[in-house]
Amino acid sequence: MFRKITSCIMAFLIIGLQYNACSAEISSNTIEKGGKLLTIPEGISIVLRDSRLVKIETADKDMSFDDTLLALSPLLPHISGNISKTYQRYVPAMMFGALDVPMGDKNPLSGGFDIYQTLFDFGKSISNYKASTEAFHARKASLDSIKRTVTLEFIVSYFGLLEAEKMITVAEKEVESLTSYLDDMEHLYNAGVIVENDLLPAKVKLADAKQKLIASHNGREVVAAVINTMLTLPLTENILTKDVGSETPRLPDLGDAWNSALSLRPEITFYNKQIQSSVLRERSKTVQNLPTVFVDGGYQYTQNQYMVHEDNAYVKFGAKMDLYDGGTTGADIMKERNLHKKLQEQKNKLEDDIKFEVKRSYLGLKDAIEKIGVARDALAQAEENVRFYRVKYNNGAATSTDVLEAISLQTKAQTNYYSANYELKRSYTRLMYSMGLDLVSLYKETEK
Repeated sequence: MFRKITSCIMAFLIIGLQYNACSAEISSNTIEKGGKLLTIPEGISIVLRDSRLVKIETADKDMSFDDTLLALSPLLPHISGNISKTYQRYVPAMMFGALDVPMGDKNPLSGGFDIYQTLFDFGKSISNYKASTEAFHARKASLDSIKRTVTLEFIVSYFGLLEAEKMITVAEKEVESLTSYLDDMEHLYNAGVIVENDLLPAKVKLADAKQKLIASHNGREVVAAVINTMLTLPLTENILTKDVGSETPRLPDLGDAWNSALSLRPEITFYNKQIQSSVLRERSKTVQNLPTVFVDGGYQYTQNQYMVHEDNAYVKFGAKMDLYDGGTTGADIMKERNLHKKLQEQKNKLEDDIKFEVKRSYLGLKDAIEKIGVARDALAQAEENVRFYRVKYNNGAATSTDVLEAISLQTKAQTNYYSANYELKRSYTRLMYSMGLDLVSLYKETEK
């Protein structure tokens, strides 16, 4: 009997030492497979360069710039040239009584050029050019918005990948702890100290932990595939991560956050430029039917041996206008005014949505700060709880169920802590995005 008690005490000590090793601080990166290390600044650079959404929006911006060149063309001279060779059946001639008098060559060659320049059109052309320029700046603001969006999505996904890796580490440590514990229990069972039913709780807990580990690995693969898609990398390519600091950020003033968002968000700039473009187009259409003053000059040559001068140069000043266009101009003006009203209301709605987004992000960060404090305290208590039951178990004052429950509580506390930690980082990123701040500069500074 004394020998059994001695064996039991030695087993308890072994369990305590093994569990103490399993409770050591978890490494920040547990994926040891081969792959390329990808930091947040590097990932941002890649996603801004290779993102499909960025490339699509860049093409739209380039086409908008081409529209400004088209709108500029009426302000510049238009030069045209012509050359032709005419083949006629008869020599051009006129009748003077009984005589046929030739008037030109049978197969004449002719050519020349013409220069046309609008001198004054009551600002129609310049208004169209300015409108297209404002539209181009709107597309640039839209491109900036897309870049900020893909940057936010990448950073949030990157933190999701870091969290998934931490969950793998937690699950591995739980499996390792329970495996060691079950091995010792089986040793006691083989020694006749405990019965077979005493092994059941540990086996069930171990099976559950292994299932969690499998799910954690699959979850990491899904998040990694999302990041690879963002970076246009092969889905089979493995990326390694590098964590960032975990200092608790300071909550900004909500009023300052709103003001920052309304002044910095490119989405508002987009609507401002669209509204200005609409106003300029309306101004252009208002003078659509007023006279256009122009100058037209050129040179013309026609082969004709019967003419005193076969070539001639000319300059012509004139004005032209549409007297009636069937109401097209009036309808275009009303359409543009209605578009102006629509854009203004869309801008007002956007500002309301942005203020709500800032408020939601602000509350999300506030909630995350409170949760990380609670989770940190709970983790410390869970670790102390494990040490407490280890001592009691070694002294024979606690059961194996108490130890298993302590291990489960510690695993739960670790899971909650890492979830709260990365939710804090995601919430902080979302708030900075909502306020219109530059995430690229923010995480370059964080990396340093």
